[in-house]
Amino acid sequence: MPRVTTEQPARTPLDAGTPTRVWLVALLTVVTLEMVRASGPLLDRAFAVGTFEAALAAFGAYAGAGLVVALVLAIGRRTTGTPDARTLLIGSALLAVLRILIQGLDGIALNVVGLLTVAVAVGVLTLAVAFVAGRPSGGRQAAVGLVLGCGLSIGLQLLLGTWDALWQPGWSGWVLAVVVGGLLLATARGLAAFTTADTEPTGRPRRLWALGPFLAIAATIVANPAFAASQSGSSLRTAGIVVVAGNLVGAGLLLRPTQWSARWRVGAAVLVVVGVGCALWLTGVGALVAITVLEICIGVVLSAAFSAHRPAPRGLSRTAAAALVVGVLTIAPLLVYMLDYDLPLPVDNAWVLVGTALALALSGLRRRTPPVGTATYTPSTMYSTDRLPRSMASVRLLVLPTLVVATIGLVALSTPTVPARAGSDTLTLVDWNLHYGVSPLTGVDLEDIAATIEAQHPDVVTLQEVERGWIFGGGADMATWLSRRLGMTIHFAPAADRQFGNAVLSRSHLTQVAIHDLPYGAGPQDRSALATTVTTASGVPLRVTSVHLQHRASNTPTRLDQLHALASAEPVAPPAVLAGDLNAAPGSPEIALLTDAGWTSAIDEVGDPSAKTSTSLDPTQRIDWIFGQGVTFESAHVLTGHTESDHLPLVARFRTPG
Repeated sequence: MPRVTTEQPARTPLDAGTPTRVWLVALLTVVTLEMVRASGPLLDRAFAVGTFEAALAAFGAYAGAGLVVALVLAIGRRTTGTPDARTLLIGSALLAVLRILIQGLDGIALNVVGLLTVAVAVGVLTLAVAFVAGRPSGGRQAAVGLVLGCGLSIGLQLLLGTWDALWQPGWSGWVLAVVVGGLLLATARGLAAFTTADTEPTGRPRRLWALGPFLAIAATIVANPAFAASQSGSSLRTAGIVVVAGNLVGAGLLLRPTQWSARWRVGAAVLVVVGVGCALWLTGVGALVAITVLEICIGVVLSAAFSAHRPAPRGLSRTAAAALVVGVLTIAPLLVYMLDYDLPLPVDNAWVLVGTALALALSGLRRRTPPVGTATYTPSTMYSTDRLPRSMASVRLLVLPTLVVATIGLVALSTPTVPARAGSDTLTLVDWNLHYGVSPLTGVDLEDIAATIEAQHPDVVTLQEVERGWIFGGGADMATWLSRRLGMTIHFAPAADRQFGNAVLSRSHLTQVAIHDLPYGAGPQDRSALATTVTTASGVPLRVTSVHLQHRASNTPTRLDQLHALASAEPVAPPAVLAGDLNAAPGSPEIALLTDAGWTSAIDEVGDPSAKTSTSLDPTQRIDWIFGQGVTFESAHVLTGHTESDHLPLVARFRTPG
């Protein structure tokens, strides 16, 4: 009788592990993009010290990806520098633990461990892309994972109203941190358990550095629904639908089994550069079209970039150096782009990201295409057909998490309904420079900002330094989030760019909205004023203006020019209120200009003139103001003890004629 064996056949993931590999890259992309967005607030303390110190900290953190890769490869004993599944498990476990850990940290501890997590995220994602791309058709598979990761990141941002889980103090932040960390660890463990010698990579792509420019563009535009909304001037819901749709189309094109022709690759490369430029320079529908084109084409470029003819030279130090380059190429464009707002560049800063897109596009161009059907590896040659196996249909299921999460988030996005008139002729106004939502103690606490405003029961709120997808502010759409949370209508006015400016919120309709660009003068930022009309209960139109003037101490001539320009563009017809960060102290020429023009300071009339508004940790200056003409101030004060911004908020209650 033949012996019956009870041994079970070795288990392997579907399609020889391809879906598992793709899903791991996608999850790592989600965490990495969140940490890239987080690096802005994490570096804010260094920016408070100086631009050089901030740049040093930023480059140190991102270049640290090279040290992370060297350490992980050394622990995994991968002296060849080619990562294996066990290496990815070690790196993923470290990243999952750090991501959950920083959810409970604040202050200096969050700064230090958070920047370490940035380095680990970039380093482990680099290893994962090298692992996936170092095999036949691996370049396309790695690109699919990166694109799906962008889509899932967009979905999570829409679900959270663009306020990342890292900054949320309640249970929701912890749940998402644990879920994402757990999925990351489980996927890495599954890959390690099922990967065999036959499915290990035999090299890594030479153009691995292309991951850096991709991450910079993804964080700024491709995986940034708040950017799409602010740049196009559309609602976050509309922008979210467009961005998600573009991402899904891009992922679908990557999942076609046939090989991309040279014409497709060249066309996609050109459209990536054009798409980035148009996304930054166009507004309205044009911006949404450009972003959609970019979403669709960027995966094709990545697929070609990671589909190499020959593997990169072996060696642990070489792979670590590649990760260091990825880190530097991620942060360098972001730093230079943002540097323009403090130390103006000789050209439009949009050219920085266009140049980044050009570098990415060039990485996806090859001199010749390997013969169809060729997929062999030798120590000196690594050919890839850029062709996916037809059995990879199961990978298409990986678009479902993006679709489900994004749909829930889009349904939850609602527009507040407000009455035509205010509830009274006596109104309360809150003015606050929000410092793009970043606390000097490190954090982005939109809920505390909203709760502080809400506690004053304001009828109208004037805000400055409101960010809408500004990468160094954490990437949130503060305008939309605060509007929904407070149940107030909002209008936003771009200033430094369309992601950074002034806003007015109101519990009643805002009409006759006007945005006034102010003279640039000595710089370094473009400034604006936003004027709106609130109709009181008795039908009296009250003109409300939110303004932010240049900030440097030597900029008095510029500030005076800006006030003259505002007075010319917005002639006063009382009753009117002017509020904002004027960067001018009591007794300055700027304040004298306003009082001579008939404006009355609320704090000086009915408050404490000795009250200071900046900085919030140690107030030494009064540079934030509420002025009125044709109104009677009843009370005014500075709200002390609030560190959600580097400025303290002001509150004034006044009566209008009626």
